[in-house]
Amino acid sequence: MNLPQAYLDRMKGQLGDAFDAYLFAMDQPEKRAAHTNGLKMSPAALGALRPDFTPVGGAGFLLPPGFAPGKDVLHCAGAYYVQELSAQVPADLFDLRPTMAVLDLCAAPGGKSAQLAARVPQGVLFANEIVPNRATILLNNLERMGARNAVVTSMDPEKLIGATGPVFDAVLVDAPCAGEGMFRKDPAAIQAWSPEHVAACAKRQRAILATAQGALKPGGQLVYSTCSFSPAENEENVGWFLREYPDFELVAERRLYPHTSLGEGQYTAKLRRRGTAPDTAYLPPKSDKAPLAEAFVQAETEGLSGPLRLLPDGRALLLPPLPCALDGLRLLRAGLLLGETVKNRFVPAHALAMAAGLPLMRRQPLSEADARRYLRGETLPTALSGWCAVTYAGLSLGLAKGADGVLKNHLPKGLRVI
Repeated sequence: MNLPQAYLDRMKGQLGDAFDAYLFAMDQPEKRAAHTNGLKMSPAALGALRPDFTPVGGAGFLLPPGFAPGKDVLHCAGAYYVQELSAQVPADLFDLRPTMAVLDLCAAPGGKSAQLAARVPQGVLFANEIVPNRATILLNNLERMGARNAVVTSMDPEKLIGATGPVFDAVLVDAPCAGEGMFRKDPAAIQAWSPEHVAACAKRQRAILATAQGALKPGGQLVYSTCSFSPAENEENVGWFLREYPDFELVAERRLYPHTSLGEGQYTAKLRRRGTAPDTAYLPPKSDKAPLAEAFVQAETEGLSGPLRLLPDGRALLLPPLPCALDGLRLLRAGLLLGETVKNRFVPAHALAMAAGLPLMRRQPLSEADARRYLRGETLPTALSGWCAVTYAGLSLGLAKGADGVLKNHLPKGLRVI
């Protein structure tokens, strides 16, 4: 691997006697991994369905060589999220209760957000990504994972937190960085590296941290992480933050390298704002009048309840608990998209079929072979009539509508697997 000499010189001084072990690790193939989607199944259940996955503790698995997740039925159903092992650490450092309000400030593509959503099922996750096209990817991934309690925004962090205020119990800052932990898997990260780039990243990270602290209540948790190894982006930034904001304390700090872990490497620090605050105060629910959506929820779903938001274009959302008003936020989605009104009838959304807990009342179980036919966009035979969720191994793949013995395929064309 042709690494920049300035980078090698720094790492040699940083690692000392472990430098050769680091170089050896960098010449080994990357270990591709995934984490179980806790919203939909347990690690034990995933391991039973995929015995070729190697469990590595907690919810993580190593993927077999040559495995193509995009063509796996379980991946399409949101059973797991492909994410290298080091990147799974930051979200696990939080001490969360199910009713908490959490903010993932730099959230795309969504792996850490999915972990967090699973840990606050009766609370709310705000997932923000400033770059619009990456925010769309974030939304799509959270939809596949079945998150019902996510508010997805695409905003400058300062404007977002200026609108929300200090209402969150926990904030994750997985900061944009120089990407030194990506060198083994992304040659472009090597080409982009320079000492000047590291310095610029460190400066930007301080600005993000300064903004992020404004979202936290007293007693709130802040986890800061990068996939870089430079002290300037990591320990030095945390030291600066503690000097600037003495009402915070360092709770835990972890450094992972390719030669000390199965992953690509990560720096993570957990900080806590001193003080205590009462449990999250959620706004009293207000529901729009949406007769067609309400009738569909009552007749076609199991256990769905909560305030409805009816958008001007006819789409209906089931809102999660909200710690602040949504006014002034650039929203891609707030809560669960139920569907939309089209020509005086209600058409359910793909997101409703994918939601954790399988809320649709009618379900059409499929074999793996038929599940693959569904994912290709084919029609299938059925005895069902009306809207249903098409399932494999108890997990939904999407929507279909039965009529006259035929299951009409309503999987969005962009999600079809050829």
